[in-house]
Amino acid sequence: MSDANGGRIGSSKFFGGQNYNKLRKDCEKKKALFVDTVFPPSNYSLFLEEGRHTDIEWKRPAEIADDPHLFVEGASPNDVTQGILGNCWFVSACSALTHNQKLLEKVIPLPDDQEWSGKRRYCGIFRFCFWRFGRWIEIVIDDLLPTRDGKLLFARSKTNNEFWSALLEKAFAKLYGCYENLVGGRLSDALQDVSGGVAETINTRKYMEKDAASASTTLFDHVKTSFDNGALIVAAIAARTKEEIEMSLDCGLVKGHAYAVTAVRFIELSKQKESIGAKIGAFFTGHHDREMLIRLQNPWGEKEWNGPWSDGSKEWELVSEAHKRELGITVDEDGEFWMPWNSFVEQFTDISLCQLFNTSHFSVSKRFHEDIHYGEWTTNGSKSGAPNDLAGGCLNFTATCCSNPQFLLEVTTPQNEMYFSLTQKEINEGLKRREPHISIGMHLMRVERNRKFRVHQPMEGAATSDYSNSRSVCLTVRDLAPGRYILMPTTFAPREQTTFLLRGYGDFHFKLTPLTKHAPRSGILSCNSSPPSVTRLQIRKAEYHRRPNDSLDNGLKFYCIIKSEKEKCQTSVQGGSMTPEWNDLFLFHRKDRRQQYFIELWHERFGPDVLIARAELVALMDNECKEVDLPLVPPKSKSTSESVGTISIQMCAYDDPYYI
Repeated sequence: MSDANGGRIGSSKFFGGQNYNKLRKDCEKKKALFVDTVFPPSNYSLFLEEGRHTDIEWKRPAEIADDPHLFVEGASPNDVTQGILGNCWFVSACSALTHNQKLLEKVIPLPDDQEWSGKRRYCGIFRFCFWRFGRWIEIVIDDLLPTRDGKLLFARSKTNNEFWSALLEKAFAKLYGCYENLVGGRLSDALQDVSGGVAETINTRKYMEKDAASASTTLFDHVKTSFDNGALIVAAIAARTKEEIEMSLDCGLVKGHAYAVTAVRFIELSKQKESIGAKIGAFFTGHHDREMLIRLQNPWGEKEWNGPWSDGSKEWELVSEAHKRELGITVDEDGEFWMPWNSFVEQFTDISLCQLFNTSHFSVSKRFHEDIHYGEWTTNGSKSGAPNDLAGGCLNFTATCCSNPQFLLEVTTPQNEMYFSLTQKEINEGLKRREPHISIGMHLMRVERNRKFRVHQPMEGAATSDYSNSRSVCLTVRDLAPGRYILMPTTFAPREQTTFLLRGYGDFHFKLTPLTKHAPRSGILSCNSSPPSVTRLQIRKAEYHRRPNDSLDNGLKFYCIIKSEKEKCQTSVQGGSMTPEWNDLFLFHRKDRRQQYFIELWHERFGPDVLIARAELVALMDNECKEVDLPLVPPKSKSTSESVGTISIQMCAYDDPYYI
């Protein structure tokens, strides 16, 4: 369960055991300013190695500026300016955060209560919240900030007496162990830390390779919809070498640098300035020319795009003055600029996007259902590939890849949208020395329509995420065919062990059901043993010959029902011809070596469905796969000589229930 901002509902964790309310009351009682002993104002909090000699002085805001405030006239993207620290990934995330007021209030709780001019006594203590591994962590800091010559060294606001960004950066440095650890982080990590959302990184080059004709527009629609729904978005131009980091390009952009996305818009062009052809087209269609634009913020507060649609460019002459005022167009060198979407996807290589899903029952906007699970990759002290081994690695390791946690998913609607987020736990949270992340990913495979137990061999793949040694990876799927699937979160290599958080979001009701059993038990007296065999049937297709007295309507929709012992299963409904194709799979665990199955062909129609033919299959447990064409006979016929068609089936029967 989650709140509207994507975080898991539950009590906040107090980082380092520090409770803001208790510490503040203690300061008020002693009439003293708070000094943090966990993250002290010293080299310990600045560097990985404490022995450095520096001329850095730690000062409180009142020693830096007159009339200090947490916020001055609210928060906006260009409030935040990067200092000498190479942490544009975090500063850009802060700029993006100002786009979502509710989220900002989650990260900086009760800001009025923390203001210098608030009702409560100023005690030099502040609190911030960051999302980690499914819950929000409260971090307490003092307001002693690193300065040189009386000026802030690191993140700051353009307004001299506004300090929310500098204090937020200090809390973030405390979470990461020291300020030095903020140099060169991942955009997606920072976005997730301040939102609790589902972070994904889109490689624009790979995305544009899908379908060059439509990919650009499709990506624009995805980014615009996400932004309009409150997503935090940051973009970057990858640097291929160390020398290219922060290299300025002729177009005004900077390589190896992160930019916050502050708007994604269609810009309407002025009717008076359209071409004659465009005006004629608009007369018939009702639509005037418009341009896909994106607005970005450079955390340096300078160095802007100088191409089409940049500040003061001739393209803005195509936009009415009223529309310019609505968009807040300025020609200031403030680091914020517009650029055309097509130029954006040509220049920028990566888009880090943190989705926030509305899971509220009481909302007019699109609602997503959510399911959350904590799990673990562990060998359980067993050999690789053993039944209780849950660290089998990715699909590259075919012998062990199914030895991973598995989650069963039932898709019930053909038009669907799903997002899966896999997050590994930070091993050394808050410590200076940080362990590298394990490479992780997810694989989604389609399985038998009646599967209830773990899969032991990879099946038809539906989707696979990228594998990355990042904290989180995301898998997005759309329009999955109805049926059953298994989602496997995996490490890339076998026998790597850690805990994980798996979150699923879908626009239909669903559940991710953990699969722990390998097969059903064979009986009460042998409770630890499994049935001696497993059979997989694939109902492929049927060929039905219409009879004179058939009551088939024009819909021609068919499905099959498979009966065996007390079990009954149904295929999907297919139609349009007298030769329907299903290719649906079913799994049966049986004790007997000789198994009998009855297959019924039904006609779906308005009113009661009609049984029109049947077939009988006898399967032997011979550890082979066979293709058979069975005769279809009328429901009441006792002889196969009255055949009205055939049904094609593949059957595979094995004496090892762990084989498939």
